[in-house]
Amino acid sequence: METKGLSKKLDVSNIDFKVKQLIKSGPKVMALLLAYKDARVDMNILDEVVGPENWMNDYKRDSKGVLQCGIAIKFGSEWVWKWSNGTESMTEKEKGEYSDAFKRAGYMWGIGRHLYDFPNLFVELKDNEYYDKGGKPAATGKLRPNDWTWFIDYEKGIIGARDKNNNVRVNTKF
Repeated sequence: METKGLSKKLDVSNIDFKVKQLIKSGPKVMALLLAYKDARVDMNILDEVVGPENWMNDYKRDSKGVLQCGIAIKFGSEWVWKWSNGTESMTEKEKGEYSDAFKRAGYMWGIGRHLYDFPNLFVELKDNEYYDKGGKPAATGKLRPNDWTWFIDYEKGIIGARDKNNNVRVNTKF
């Protein structure tokens, strides 16, 4: 079984971006963006590279109650497993925990692992993209990096994004 295709770099259409942290620096508020992949990306890549009949997954809790997901790939008559844990999400705890465990098991097989090599992506927020609550910046629904037009050139090591008004929001090298 050939699995080299599992570690191919993801197309920008398979990468999502979310606000990881807000940082207030004087009058400016910066958002640190995080690139991540959806569990469906892993499923599609596994289907494409090894075939839907040659992979499976399983879940179990370890002795501390942490959810573990394993993804197995069939090599001849043998199933080879790689496992990782998940954490609850802020919105849908149980669903998020299962999805996170699956995605992390996918990383163990190399799917999207290059996302860890992305640089820190900082965006200066506009006045209508945040508000102060108790002196701390907090994101609103107006900052939606997944709605932007993203560009990734792996050969040149450039990541860029423009918002709906065609303003450059991200332009960095990695």
